[in-house]
Amino acid sequence: MGIVSIGQPVPRHEDPILLRGEGRYTGDVTLPNQAYGYVLRSPHAHAQINSITTSAAIAAPGVLAVLTGQDYRAENLGKLPLVVPPIPNFDVGSVYHPTRLALANEVVNFVGEEVAFVVAETLDQAKDAAEMIEVDYQILPAVVDAEVAMEDGAPQVWPDCPDNLSFKQEMGDREATEAAFTAAKYIVKLRSIVNRSSANTIEARGTNANYDPASGHCTVYVGTQGAFGMRKTLAELIFNDTENNFRVITGNMGGSFGMKGVYAETLLTVWASRKLHRPVKWENERTDSILSDYHGRDKISDAELALDEKGKFLGLRVTTIANLGTYLSPLALMHTILSNGGLVGVYTTPAVHLTIKGVFTHTGSTNPYRGSNRPDVAYVLERLIDVASAETGIDRFELRRQNFISPGDMPYKTPLGPTYDCGDFERNFEDALKLIGHQNFEERRKSAKARGKYRGLGIANNVENAAGAGTEFADISFDANGNVNVYAGTTEHGQGHPTMYRQVVSQLLGIDANKIVIHEGDTDKMEQGNGTGGSRVSSLGTSAARIASEAIIEKGRHIAAHLLEAGSSDIEFSNGSFEVAGTDRSVSWERIVGVVFSGDQLPDGIKPDLSVNAHFEAAAPNFPSGCHACEVEVDVDTGKVDIIRYVGVSDVGNVINPLLLNGQIYGGIGQGAGQVLMEGILYDPETGQMQTGSFLDYAMPRASDFCPFELADNPTVTKVNPMGSKGAGEVGTACAMPAVVNAVVDALSPLGIKHLDMPVTSQKTWAVIKNAITESKD
Repeated sequence: MGIVSIGQPVPRHEDPILLRGEGRYTGDVTLPNQAYGYVLRSPHAHAQINSITTSAAIAAPGVLAVLTGQDYRAENLGKLPLVVPPIPNFDVGSVYHPTRLALANEVVNFVGEEVAFVVAETLDQAKDAAEMIEVDYQILPAVVDAEVAMEDGAPQVWPDCPDNLSFKQEMGDREATEAAFTAAKYIVKLRSIVNRSSANTIEARGTNANYDPASGHCTVYVGTQGAFGMRKTLAELIFNDTENNFRVITGNMGGSFGMKGVYAETLLTVWASRKLHRPVKWENERTDSILSDYHGRDKISDAELALDEKGKFLGLRVTTIANLGTYLSPLALMHTILSNGGLVGVYTTPAVHLTIKGVFTHTGSTNPYRGSNRPDVAYVLERLIDVASAETGIDRFELRRQNFISPGDMPYKTPLGPTYDCGDFERNFEDALKLIGHQNFEERRKSAKARGKYRGLGIANNVENAAGAGTEFADISFDANGNVNVYAGTTEHGQGHPTMYRQVVSQLLGIDANKIVIHEGDTDKMEQGNGTGGSRVSSLGTSAARIASEAIIEKGRHIAAHLLEAGSSDIEFSNGSFEVAGTDRSVSWERIVGVVFSGDQLPDGIKPDLSVNAHFEAAAPNFPSGCHACEVEVDVDTGKVDIIRYVGVSDVGNVINPLLLNGQIYGGIGQGAGQVLMEGILYDPETGQMQTGSFLDYAMPRASDFCPFELADNPTVTKVNPMGSKGAGEVGTACAMPAVVNAVVDALSPLGIKHLDMPVTSQKTWAVIKNAITESKD
């Protein structure tokens, strides 16, 4: 392959291995003497457990253990964690945080909650035994709607949590916002729902744990976004042990999107292995996945926008009710509170106030899902602007134009806290309009109408807080053959990390990319790492790799100076060669490696080792942005929505690999548009039973549901990291949700339609069309 460079569209290095079926996912791990675990789950949304009888199950063929909540409590095992992110003026002590153990004990609180864990010689034996467990339930009233849960007389999820309210958090300046609304010419309002969704990763969750009683050490194979965080949770929070007694290995992983974190089933599998002194494997099944995986979104927002007579934004006021489910997921505060700074968007709105209420219901827990609230707030804002356009009569494109934050305003301190360091939002917008051909849109609308279609154009802007002010780690070492091993503290689950890291290291070291091996997701390979999430690898991970590369070059420079009998300051490095400036004397990495591993000719003070440990700590987040435009056609007779055109302009700073970037944008659009048009988790409001527990009921988008996406870049280079890059994994989703809904509403605007809540299914649009036509005839 040779040397590859940053910015090249290098094909994914890892794909041939995966396409040949040679990847190693958690399900591929099979160990000698391995037993199998199976989870018995609650069939009720809310019930008292009067008794659990396990004697028949214990006596069943092949059964090794039947573990219940009483067993878990008896061994004094720990509870699942709650991560408290750095939120200004936030009192975590005010949060009601119920204890979440790995197995229910006295009460079950959602359909799918873990009640017992059966371990047997085979999976079929474990399943058969689970059916023999007798659980005496006393069914109790349930509530699944967060707004209903706050009403007087609603069923209580937790008896000592009044109104089912876990927390209430305010952000922004209430007084300034009230003053802005008092001075406004126009006040527009919108109630919107961001529907609950499921990540539905190609690979379901699973764990394989192998405990060695002789050493007290346990190796855990698990698909997780943070191997080091998982090790810490297992050791310190659950088993009261040391981290050295755990090794967490995350191999190939078939997607995550924020969902694969710490779960009860992983703790149960490790616990069973420690008790039985043999490997135990557990894998989730698809139906159980939709029940028990952390869900995404599920928010209701009442938003108001204050404008002057010319359409200048004066103030924004939003109250959001977030459905938390029964328990706070480990990252519940991140997807409800932390990312709300993006509510300001790309606009100069001077006064903003937000109230967030986190509410418990008898449903599965919600957690960050691709974008972690950034798509949610972008949806609220961009929908509200279109409503403002309809109510004030001011053109929706012009309304946005006159309120953009300009490049000259940078750095721009927003009313909710974040400070944007760079970005050209208006150019994103104008480029997207040009790509979509908006000037000729009305002609296309007329043509569609003649064919029995309503055609609409939607547009949406977004800027998001990516990566955060975080830290990442990277180690680099040469072996005796001149190969380079890169150990990254991140975990790969489909993004293309190995390709990206290889490009960075290959260019900086001047090394053939085929000689570079990337290692991720193994806690025994390096000291620490903060994993993958929040679009952090392209900015933090690669920056750590860059710093490590520069450090190892410095190490090589000292050795080269000694070999060339020159001062280190006289040595120049380029394309894998160390040269004495102004001469033809040079040494290559091959010579340096040979000297290091032979031990000969090493300068004093230099150990026979060519490795470095490095980290990068960002002082501030980076802020990727974008603008997407979408055209849809809605069939008059069936209500079916077809995406006809879709364009996106993105600013992710310096692009490391255009192919990988486009892949991330494509996937983000697919997930955002899929949620708009068809996805959604539904619970029966009376019984709390999930109504979308399989792909027969939970619709997932396919490639055939989309048109080709037309993408363009508009990079502004950030200075908050040495790569000049920004996060790229979530901007597609954040733009897609409002862009597609705006397009559908625009298509139906001739019928007087001003808003539709997601999912905008064919059934919903058909009913709206028929009602509007009927009313027009009355």
